[in-house]
Amino acid sequence: MPAAPIASDGMVYVGQAGDYKGVKGRMYGLDAKTGKIVWEFYLVPYAEGDPVRGPLGKSPLTDATWNTKPGIPISGGATWTSTTLDPATGALYVPGGNPAPDFAVGVREGVAGEAANLYSGSVVVLDAKTGDYRDHYDISPDDWHDWDVSNPPILVRSQGGKDMVVVAPKDGHVYGIDRATGKGLYKVPATQIANAEAPFVVGKPVRFCPGSVGGAEWNSPAFDPSTNLILVGEVDWCYAVTLEDTHKLETAPMGVPWSGMSALNPFNDFGHPLEGDKEWHGWVYAIDADTGQWAWRAKLNYPVLSGMTPTAGGVVFFGDVDGNFYALNAANGEKLWNEHTGGGIGGGVITYTADGKQKVAVAAGFTSPMWPTKITTAKVVVLGLDGAVTAQ
Repeated sequence: MPAAPIASDGMVYVGQAGDYKGVKGRMYGLDAKTGKIVWEFYLVPYAEGDPVRGPLGKSPLTDATWNTKPGIPISGGATWTSTTLDPATGALYVPGGNPAPDFAVGVREGVAGEAANLYSGSVVVLDAKTGDYRDHYDISPDDWHDWDVSNPPILVRSQGGKDMVVVAPKDGHVYGIDRATGKGLYKVPATQIANAEAPFVVGKPVRFCPGSVGGAEWNSPAFDPSTNLILVGEVDWCYAVTLEDTHKLETAPMGVPWSGMSALNPFNDFGHPLEGDKEWHGWVYAIDADTGQWAWRAKLNYPVLSGMTPTAGGVVFFGDVDGNFYALNAANGEKLWNEHTGGGIGGGVITYTADGKQKVAVAAGFTSPMWPTKITTAKVVVLGLDGAVTAQ
């Protein structure tokens, strides 16, 4: 369970993840006082014999959109990150992870003319009290790049009066969706997109951008109501994947990592950069919430995994994986200030008031085998308007 739970009105909401053969993503509603499972919802089709730990929420989902081959159990749909709750409507917006095996779309090809592999790669809307299905938005259909919806959507009321769901998955785009109709309003690229339609093959690496660690990772975009801008941090890093032989996918034991990538090195299970892609970059895009047009953009030397935190003072805070922490003018992207924190930044950014003074806090020290960041001791860096920095 890598996702942070959220809590509201006596309930706690958290999902279960895992990119393994036969493992299906589920979402849970728990009683906040006792921990009892009030409801459970399968984000990919439930089948007789699947483990049930609480009352199942009502779902119209069947296995018709998967059409898996023998030896290929329906897998994936994990909830890697947190969820979004609308208290006014009681709607819980759940970001659905990738289908599995990630890169082998041919063994889970679905049915012609229909959306494939539901509800993986989707935002699923559930009733927060019962776990019953309400709606879904299919964001990454037929996904074979590990381009799951890996961060919670945000709910926006734009200056033009539009009630929207805005989501930035790992495919490098920002999606604006009308909440009332479910209609897509725009799909805007916010990082490098290349070779996205090329099929993966056995025995040969195929390059694509953004890579499977690219696009927008774990932190959501943000909305600045004063400028009507959606602000999102992105990864610009291309990868290559060599497809695993179908027989090996079919005969792999249940419960093992199961990406569909042919690799001797387990660190390459989700692909790897080719020699020409050793350099990486990051982007910050500011997009008009009503039109989807970008207002400004900033290219950085390092990927931006952190959250974006705009303030009422017209400043947006964020950081990059090298440890640089920035404050930009939210209206035009002008750099106002930056400081190196001593460790990669991959989490959220908060601002708060203590003793009558505004503070900004960020976690630094992000490390991962898949990310060549500086290995250091993690810390929380707290900055104040007087420029003082403390850590604990």
